[in-house]
Amino acid sequence: MRIQKQNFIFFLLLIIIGCNTNNIKIGKAYKLGPVPNSIQEVTNPDPFLDHMNTTIPLLPGHDDLIFDNQKQVAYASGMDGWIWKLDLKTNHGTTWIKPPVNPAGLQFTNDKKESILFCASKLGGVKYEDHQKVGLYEVNIKTMSLTPLLLTLPKLENSDFEIVYPESKRPIFSIHSLNENNSRPFSLCNDLAVSKDGNRIYISEPFEREDAAMGSGAVPEAIGLYPHGKLWMYDRKKNTISLVMNGFTFVDGIIIAEHSASKEESVIITETTKFRIIRANISGKKEGTFEVLFENLPGLADGLERDTKGRIWVGIIKPRSGLVNFIHNNPWMKPLLLSLPQRILPIAKKTGILVLDPLGKKALYFVMHDGSKIKDISVAVPNIDSVYFPSFDTSSRGLYSIPLNKLKLGE
Repeated sequence: MRIQKQNFIFFLLLIIIGCNTNNIKIGKAYKLGPVPNSIQEVTNPDPFLDHMNTTIPLLPGHDDLIFDNQKQVAYASGMDGWIWKLDLKTNHGTTWIKPPVNPAGLQFTNDKKESILFCASKLGGVKYEDHQKVGLYEVNIKTMSLTPLLLTLPKLENSDFEIVYPESKRPIFSIHSLNENNSRPFSLCNDLAVSKDGNRIYISEPFEREDAAMGSGAVPEAIGLYPHGKLWMYDRKKNTISLVMNGFTFVDGIIIAEHSASKEESVIITETTKFRIIRANISGKKEGTFEVLFENLPGLADGLERDTKGRIWVGIIKPRSGLVNFIHNNPWMKPLLLSLPQRILPIAKKTGILVLDPLGKKALYFVMHDGSKIKDISVAVPNIDSVYFPSFDTSSRGLYSIPLNKLKLGE
C-alpha cells in the first residue's frame, strides 16, 4: 500500500511538472492578507446600476482614453486594433489610425496636444505577421502620420529583483547602439507616462516573454506571478533607453507622482497581479528606494489617472478571489492550472474603481460593480464633470461615464 501511494504521488508530480507546456516562469509562494480596513471603510453602493451613461454606441471595448476639451474630441485605444476619434459635440465616433498591433496606453506628447504617444502590443487570440511590431509609437494628429519610436529593448539579465535604480546606476543604452546581438523585441508595451516637456517617456513592460500578449495572453503571467516586470525610460532628447525598475511583478499602470523643475523624482505604479500599488523614488534624496502604498488590494489594479484635484483613480479590472489567494500561497499547483484551457477557468464578472488621495496613501472611495452594466474597467478617466470607464472587453460597445456628483468621494 505504501509503495502504491508513493507511486501515485510520483505519477501526480510528473503530471504537474509536465503540465506547464508554455514554460511560464513561476514565482515563489506569496501570501495575500485581508483587504485593508482603510479600503473597506470607504466601500460604497454601486453607482453603475442607476447612474451610468452610455454614448457613442459604435465604440468597441478599449484600453485607454484621452481628452482634448478645447477641440471637444477624445481618442480611445480600441480592442479592434484602431485608435478611435470621438466627437464629443455630436457623440459620434470613427476609426482613425490603425497601428501595426493593438493600441494600449495613450498620452498626448505635451500640453500643445499636437501628437499622441501610445503603446501598441499584440492582443491574445489575434494572429500577427512578423513585421507587425510591438512598441512605442507616435501619431501626428494633423497629418495622421505614424512613427515608431521604440521597437527593441536592450538584452539584460533578470537577476535584480525589486530594484529601483539610482540615476547614476541605471543601465542606459544609446538607441543607435542597439543591434541584433544586444537587443530584443519589446515583449509587451503596456502603459506610459510623459514628462512635462515631453522629452522623457516612462514605459511599463509587465513581463518579458517571446509570445507575450494583452488580455488572454497575459492570464498565464497572472497565474505564474514571476517578478520580471520592468519600467523603462526613453529619453527623446538624448535618444537613449534606460532601465528604471526591474524585478517587479506585472508592472502595469503608471503616473508621475512628483517632479522637480527639471526631472521626475517619483512614479506610482500598479503591480497588478500582486495586488499592490507602489511609489518608486527614481531621483532626488530618496532615489533608489520604493514604498508599498497599498497591498492586499480587493482586485487587480490596472491603469492610473489623476483628476484636477490631484486624486488618483485606479481601475480594478477584476476582483480578488479565494482561489487566487490559495494558488499564490501554493505555487506547486500552478503548472497544473496553467495546463487547463482558459475557457474553463473561473472568471469573475465584477469590476470596479478605487480612488486615492494625491499622495496615494489614503483611500477615498471604492466600489465593485456586479458586471451587469460594464465589464473589465481598465482605468477610470476623470474629465470635467464626469468620470469615464474604458472597458477592456471585446463585447463592450459604447463610451461609459458617470457624473462626478453621483460619486460620494472623500476629500
